Amino acid sequence: MSGLSGGKKTALTVVAVVVLFFLGLSLSVNLADIYSGFLFADQAVYYSMTQSIAFDRDLEFTKKDLARYYTDFNAGPQGIFLKKGRDGRIFFAKSFVYSLFAAPFVRVLGPNGFLVFHSVLLLLLLLMGFKYFSLSGPPLGAVLLVLTFLFASVAGVYFVWMTPEFFNLTLIFAILFLWLYKIRSKELEADGTPSPELSAARTGKLNAFLMSDKTDYLAAFLAGIAVYSKPPNAALLGILILLTLVRRKFLKTGGMLLGFVLSMALLFSVKSILSSDWTDWNYQGGERKAFYGAFPFGDKGQTFDTVGSEMTSEGYFDRSLLPPKYIALNLFYYFFGRFTGAAWYFFPSILLLFLFFRGRRSLARWLLLAALTAEILAYVVLMPTNFGGGGGSLGNRYFMHIYPLFLFLPDIKVKKRTLVVPWLMAALFLSQLMVNPFRGSSFPTTHLKRFPFKALPVEMTLVNEWPTNTNPWGFRIPIGTPPDEGYLHFLDDNFHKRLEPTGNWTYWDRECEMVLKTGRPLKEIVIRLLNNPRRANEIRVKVEGRTQRITLGPKQWGTLRFPVGDGFRMKTTHLYRIKIKAAKGSIPHYEDEDNQERRILGVFFEMDLISRT
Repeated sequence: MSGLSGGKKTALTVVAVVVLFFLGLSLSVNLADIYSGFLFADQAVYYSMTQSIAFDRDLEFTKKDLARYYTDFNAGPQGIFLKKGRDGRIFFAKSFVYSLFAAPFVRVLGPNGFLVFHSVLLLLLLLMGFKYFSLSGPPLGAVLLVLTFLFASVAGVYFVWMTPEFFNLTLIFAILFLWLYKIRSKELEADGTPSPELSAARTGKLNAFLMSDKTDYLAAFLAGIAVYSKPPNAALLGILILLTLVRRKFLKTGGMLLGFVLSMALLFSVKSILSSDWTDWNYQGGERKAFYGAFPFGDKGQTFDTVGSEMTSEGYFDRSLLPPKYIALNLFYYFFGRFTGAAWYFFPSILLLFLFFRGRRSLARWLLLAALTAEILAYVVLMPTNFGGGGGSLGNRYFMHIYPLFLFLPDIKVKKRTLVVPWLMAALFLSQLMVNPFRGSSFPTTHLKRFPFKALPVEMTLVNEWPTNTNPWGFRIPIGTPPDEGYLHFLDDNFHKRLEPTGNWTYWDRECEMVLKTGRPLKEIVIRLLNNPRRANEIRVKVEGRTQRITLGPKQWGTLRFPVGDGFRMKTTHLYRIKIKAAKGSIPHYEDEDNQERRILGVFFEMDLISRT
């Protein structure tokens, strides 16, 4: 660093310290122990698929893959997605791009190779951010901005996930960097903004490359990889091409499209080679299943046909699309919902959007806004019941590849004191996840069950994909008497696992929050309550915003009736919000030593659901 200024030395020293810290973590952490031998859904898929590419050089799922998986994670690949090929062989049913890039690291370093790969991605992110944002600000400020972008949001937690999210974020960041570096340099040069980095942008081989049209061709090539990994990224390619067309550079446009097509063709060819099948190009098409507990080749009689749950994409739009009136509601959820809201999980995006409207808004930045808007709408409109990435996600997993567009959006110098606000928001909302990202990843509902998340609106349209559904004792718990039967989805831990056949006990004096799901509209919900041994216990019940109270004596029953209507309706599904709280809790054994009930009881409840006749 002898030829660098003091500011650059400090900034690059920070980069080195941060990357070395994460590299040390990546090399030393015992992933199997940290995750208690259990990976779920996408982590299980990508872990197994990456090993298959690394050690077998194929995408076929065989007994060897299953045995290899058990050597590190003894719970088995819970929730793994597989598909049957035309010749009867079984393949991984996910995009293989991330696994392809991670495979060399995994082959050499085993499971820790995933995180070492992510450390390399982190280094690239920080160096690109340092290079780009130093054009208009101090080098240390540029590095701090990128660190805030990553770690004052849930994006940093995805560093420890063995899934494509951190890779996709880096890929989109790289595309934007390559595309915008010379645009930003020319803007600042036209403004006469003094900057040592801007002066240096005209010297050296790297700077000459970054100021050339070659970066646009490379960005288009990388866009092909991004679209193959996540098809909504096509919006990003669209704005790259559109800006070139607006500037009437038609030959360049053709070259960029050629680069995009070439990368897509290469990936389809690699997939065909790895699967030995040149006709099956769609990794999500065909006969596709998810497997829990039992897996093909796992035991005698366990085959693709005899175990697993069907995950077909046929008829998807008929099953999943909602009427247009839900779009506005889902957009509200997208930014302010309890489970997925960008305002809480990716607050820097909100701040950067605000700064965009305060600063100069060039054509390139308007195109960035158009691209991120198009991608958000693609998820909200086309995936209205799963725009957050599934039940095991932290925040909105699908937002990770949209998030970098916000960082490049504003044309304004971000001051260091401005970065305090995202860290304060992260301290309030994300500190649990930041302190222990591995636990937060394994138990994605821990942070949701206390203030401030308990005060946030619940994404009702995502009822089947809530993170709280990962608790088997709190998901689709039957209540009522057939045919007037429904299912309870508990939103916290303030209830006891059902031991009684007709209902549940709440926990202590805590408020138990749940949603009742039915397949028909109700006329009335009748809630029968049994008090614990405490005297004069006031029970408060809230159904669809209406609150009733009843005071019960020791072990006394009481009944509350709530007239209701459609509730929250999605096609034939009706959802009703319910909260139940006892003023006094009890441990019966410690109030009567002959009583062997040692649970910490609040109030027992059961329900009668009265449908419309």
